[in-house]
Amino acid sequence: MIASHSHSSHPKISARLNRAKGHRASVIAMIEDSRSCAEIAQQLHAVEKAVTQADPRSH
Repeated sequence: MIASHSHSSHPKISARLNRAKGHRASVIAMIEDSRSCAEIAQQLHAVEKAVTQADPRSH
C-alpha cells in the first residue's frame, strides 16, 4: 500500500487539472456542435496549456 502524502503545490495542481477538464469538455461539445476547426484548435491549446502548467516540474 502506498502511503498518502501532500505537498503545498497539490491544490494548485488540482485546480489546473480541473481547468483542463473543463476545457476538454468544451472541446468535445464544440466537435459535437460542428464548430470551426480554428475554434476547436484554440480550445485544444487551452487544454494543453492547463495540463502543462499542472506539471510540478514546470515550476
